[in-house]
Amino acid sequence: MSRWNITYSYKYDLAGFCNLFTLSKNLIELHNEGYDQFLDVIQAKPDFTQLAQSMQQAGFDPRVILVSVFDMVDHHGSDIDELCSFMEIPEKLERLQRYYVEEKQLVTDEVWRSNVEPIIPTLSRMARYVHENGFHGYWKENCEPRLKDRIAEFGKVADRYDVVGEINHLLGPKYHLPMDEVTLYVSHFSAPFGTKLRNQSFLADARWEFKNIVAIALHELIHPPFSRDKIKKIAEYLWEDDILLEAYHDQPPNTTYNTPLRFLEEHLTEGAHVYLGEKMGVVDEPLKYLAEHDDGSHVVSVIIYDGLRRGVMDGFGSLEDAVEHMIDDGILAPGNLRREYRDIYKKAGVKAAY
Repeated sequence: MSRWNITYSYKYDLAGFCNLFTLSKNLIELHNEGYDQFLDVIQAKPDFTQLAQSMQQAGFDPRVILVSVFDMVDHHGSDIDELCSFMEIPEKLERLQRYYVEEKQLVTDEVWRSNVEPIIPTLSRMARYVHENGFHGYWKENCEPRLKDRIAEFGKVADRYDVVGEINHLLGPKYHLPMDEVTLYVSHFSAPFGTKLRNQSFLADARWEFKNIVAIALHELIHPPFSRDKIKKIAEYLWEDDILLEAYHDQPPNTTYNTPLRFLEEHLTEGAHVYLGEKMGVVDEPLKYLAEHDDGSHVVSVIIYDGLRRGVMDGFGSLEDAVEHMIDDGILAPGNLRREYRDIYKKAGVKAAY
């Protein structure tokens, strides 16, 4: 069975709060208490708002970068010098670049050098500014007690969910997760996002029900379901399909799934997590969910979910093998996706997005 380590860390709430500089209506509604408390602090720094909004328009935001940076910092206290060290010490910044560009291949070196590295000094100033203008005291008084209460509640039910075991069975021995433990960092300012961290850890919002957090754990720990080189080849193979291109262009504004690789990886992951989530009783009405989530844009997820539900993995040792079988059988092939997608919804009697 999976062992759950449920905790919290100030640094992730600091990162999440910095997203309010985007002045996004959705974020302000979700975090109106904190936004109202620090309205003057936010309005006093229009340069931070300009940066945050330009990042958002490019498909990422301050939270994405700050969470990624803070994830590399082992410190879980409130020493702002320690928290910002990876953004301010050249040697540590190079370590950050090597990890995300070379080891994890999450961004290309060109994107890192042109889009990420130049804004890191400003993001460091942003985090320091928020910390030094009352956020830490506010968090200690208002957020930390609530986080402790939720952690106690979650701890009573977490051991029911064998997340690691179910994922390993799906991914196969080649892609087994290395540890039996999953670490959940509960946050006050994470919504509406769940975020994958290093070492089988992830970030989720304390207000969510635990069954929804289990679904997020499945999603984040499955990423990527197999080799990104293989996913890239499949994306290139499918990229001429009309429904896939239509869904790609219909995504919500400022999405981070802005390359064929990222788009298809999310589809594969989403289809797999919804299948496991239904099996574990944490995802209700999967087809309805897939028709609504991210404006219904994850069309391949529907075909992956349906294939897994019908037993496409029988006789295969991994999701990777099953997907290759679906390609060989023409289930996943350019020109066939719309028919497969609509057939699934028609048979289920559920309204499709496409």
